[in-house]
Amino acid sequence: MQTRWNHRLLIVVALIGTLNATYLTVTRLLPKQIALQCGIVGDCQAVQASIYSVFPPRNGIPVAYLGLAGFLVLLGLSVMLLRTDWLGPLAIPPLLAGLASGGLLFSAYLTYVEGGVLDQWCQWCIISAICMTIFWILSLLELRAWRQGEPDETLSVGASELMEGR
Repeated sequence: MQTRWNHRLLIVVALIGTLNATYLTVTRLLPKQIALQCGIVGDCQAVQASIYSVFPPRNGIPVAYLGLAGFLVLLGLSVMLLRTDWLGPLAIPPLLAGLASGGLLFSAYLTYVEGGVLDQWCQWCIISAICMTIFWILSLLELRAWRQGEPDETLSVGASELMEGR
């Protein structure tokens, strides 16, 4: 039962991260139509205009696009956890934990750049880093439960239905 709640929390956190990254992506794509709003912390415009707003710096892919792609993948995999009957033997928890670990390292790098190099903060980047940190913790809990063989409600229901011939 606890596993199902963790699945739902993974989805909620990934969805928040996806919405945040979508906003950053849209403001990056349409800067004249939609201005990046930063009212609580720092200077989001300065962070978005810096050479570090793309990866690798200067000639890379916008970090907002990478964040959106990353959170969409995490969201998709998290949704798939709810329907393990679709997956068969596919091991999603190790994949989630690995991708979340990579995302956390990238968020840590970007947070260092904001505070240590640019000396500017962006509230949307901070939200992204918080989402990734929470997602990483939840993915490790999911991985631990998976390794311990904690039964998943979805599999139990699917197996019982098969046994009864439904």
